[in-house]
Parts: sequence; structure tokens; C-alpha cells
Amino acid sequence: MLDSRSGVNLNPYKQEVEDMLQRVVKGMPAYEELRFFVKCVSKHYLADFAENQSDLVVLGTGIPEELVLVSGKMPYWVLGGSRASILWSDNLVPRDTDPVSRSGLGSVLSGFAANALILIPLVNDSTRKLAYILKSKGFKVQTCHFPPVKDKQTYLEWRRQYERCREAVALHLKKPMTKRALQKSQEQILMTKKQIQDFMTVSRDRLSGVCRMFVLGSYYCAKDLAEWRFHLQKLTARLKKEPRNRTEEKSKVLLLGSPVYFPNYKVPFVIEEAGLTLCGQADYTTLSIQGFSGAERLREENAADVFYKNDTSPAYVKNDALYRRIEKLLMEQKIDGVVYHVLKGQIEYDFELGRFEELFEKLDIPLFRLETDYNYQDIEQLRIRLEAFSEILNQRRYRKETVAI
Repeated sequence: MLDSRSGVNLNPYKQEVEDMLQRVVKGMPAYEELRFFVKCVSKHYLADFAENQSDLVVLGTGIPEELVLVSGKMPYWVLGGSRASILWSDNLVPRDTDPVSRSGLGSVLSGFAANALILIPLVNDSTRKLAYILKSKGFKVQTCHFPPVKDKQTYLEWRRQYERCREAVALHLKKPMTKRALQKSQEQILMTKKQIQDFMTVSRDRLSGVCRMFVLGSYYCAKDLAEWRFHLQKLTARLKKEPRNRTEEKSKVLLLGSPVYFPNYKVPFVIEEAGLTLCGQADYTTLSIQGFSGAERLREENAADVFYKNDTSPAYVKNDALYRRIEKLLMEQKIDGVVYHVLKGQIEYDFELGRFEELFEKLDIPLFRLETDYNYQDIEQLRIRLEAFSEILNQRRYRKETVAI
């Protein structure tokens, strides 16, 4: 099946999404409350592109959410997790471009963003080049530059970028961004982040790592944020009544580094198939909930300040906000090991690895660095290496338990 506007072959893309949905659902418990999230993801990825026209399209997750939710509805988030959509951008970018950028670019070129304002956070060289390509193709693009360091001078630059983005969204939507509108948008985000935090706490040892990742990822597929939050609250209430899974015999790992986006769940599935318990993925979505506090005043004038202070974007050479949150996460949870995932081409995540290695060594937590792409040719090699890592963690746990006895 060819899309009439772009001429791309949608069959491999839809098949990829359907196959992964079936695999994820197969591993889910039979809870009625989970159906909403499956439908949410299915409608987002499998709807006809001609029907999926949106006023706002966000490439990635780095744009301040209050700016894109101020219209009262969710924008169309393009995260870039598809192997099939990579092929749609093959003639525009080099083959060694990181798969997230290639997939995201291919998705935008498929035709649904023709009349939208595309917001692109400039966090690395790839995003800068994607912005240029889309502009040259006639798309309406607004970029938001992230400075490489955080200091007084770059803060002023960030405030200018924030205001430019705000003005562009208001102009495109033909809707002024009043102080009250931005405040309401922030309040919605705050309530949602609190509910996510509650879900993450309750779902631990009750849902698999893949299932938790899928539910959280559906945030970017929702049409209505209040509805999504309501269903997450229902699921959390259901999980509170369920007994905890017996996972004491398995080593628990945390997934860091390059974020994992649906439908490419190769890495989390391999982690669990290797006999490890995936406690969670410390990505932009999960880490951002620590940046919101009920004590903070939700005012329009400090919205940019709050975001800038807590931002964990890979754009920064030395991201102290990211470091502090990972350290807190490791101290609060009982983690046996860390899987540091690096997608080929995303070298910005390797720049952070040196600092984290020192932290892991201080906390006596073993590290496994995993480099891959969206193809499945290396899956057996990854499984063998992860099984060896799992055995190392199990032996460490056994020795510690023996000493304790």
C-alpha cells in the first residue's frame, strides 16, 4: 500500500508496528485497564497518515511541554523508533546517521506534517541537519537551540530561544499564549508527572519492564492528556491490589543511555530474555518527573527557568541535572547492574559515560555497555553477552548473600 501524498510503502511500517504490538500484548497480564494504552499506541501508529494531520509536530522530546500543550490537545510526537521509516529517508542522509534521526525524518516525510509547525530541539548535529533538510523541503520548521553548557550567559540565550518558540507556536495556532493558558498547561503536566511517578512506584515488581516502558511511552500517543492520566490512575489503582511478582532470583538492571522508542523494543526484550529483570529505563520521560515539585510556583515567567534547571537533554557537555537524578535513582532502588545503551551514531551519550563509570564504581554497580542499531542481525550476539553479564551479577549476589549469612 502506497501513501498517495508521499509515495512511501506503508505495508512494512504497519507490519512492524502490528508485530511489536502483538509481542508486547502477549507478555502483558490480562488487565482490562491496559487495553486503553494498547489502543492509544495502535491508533497513533496505525492510523492513515492522511487522517493524522496535526497542527503541531514535535521531533523528539526536548521541547518544553507547556508550549505544545497550551492549545489544549496533544501534538503529534515523532520519536523515531521504526526500522521501516528509516528507508523513507535513505536518499537524504548518510547510512551512518543515527537510526533515531533517520526514522524521525522518514516519518515526517511520509506526508502527515504538510500543514503543521514542526518543532525541533537542536541537541546535536543530526537534529541541526534534519531541520535544514525539512526547511529545504518546504516544511514550516521552528528550532529551539540548547546551549552545550549551563551558565549565566547561556541561560539568557535559552530564554531567547524559549520566547522565540513560544511566539512561533502562538502565531501558527493563531492563539495568544496568555499567562493563564501557560499556567493551566503546566498544571496539567504537573498532575500527569505526579501520576506517572505513582505508577512507576506501584508497578515495580508487578509489571515487566517492557510493559511499564510501553505504558509510559503511550504518553506520546495520547490525544487527550487528562484522559490518559485518568486511565493511568485506574491502572495504578488496579496494580495496588495485585501481589508483587517473585523476582528475587533474577538480577535487577537499569537501562541508561540512548532512549528506546516504540516499535523498536529489541534491547529491552533481549535484556529480559537473558534472565535479567528490567527495573526501568532512565530516559527523558521518566527523569523529567523529578524536575517537577508541588512547591514550585507555576507562573509563566518562571516556566523557562524550571525547564532549563531540570533539563536532562544530551545536548549538554556536562549535565549535572542528569547526573544527580541517576545518582538518586541508584541510591533509592536496589539495582544489581546497569545496561548502558548506545545507538550507533549517538556518540553524545558516550560523553556522559565517563562520569557515570566513576559513579557506578563508587556504588559498586557493574556496568555493561551495549552498542547496536535498529537491525536484528546482532540479536544473538547481544543475547549471549547479556547472559554472561547476568551470570556475573548472579554470582555477585550469591557471594553477598553468603557473606550476609
